[in-house]
Amino acid sequence: MGVLLERKTKVIFVTASTVEQNGKAREVVVESRPQYAVIQLNGSKEKYPIAWEIIFRLAKEQHAKNLRLEAEAERQRGQIQRKTTRK
Repeated sequence: MGVLLERKTKVIFVTASTVEQNGKAREVVVESRPQYAVIQLNGSKEKYPIAWEIIFRLAKEQHAKNLRLEAEAERQRGQIQRKTTRK
């Protein structure tokens, strides 16, 4: 009986997001690997490996940015509503 030292399963996601390359809209493809992900555009030969830790850090930074933008939008909405009710 053989023993697998490394898992051979691949998980590939074809996202609904598109990026334009050379005038064509192409779907973003993410291939999951144990230590990193490989990002490429559907139909493109270029592949970009990126560590899961970097993806997590980027997601965390983007989430913080989104929270700041939402808070700013709420403050602006509150100011506009107060101005219209003072008349």
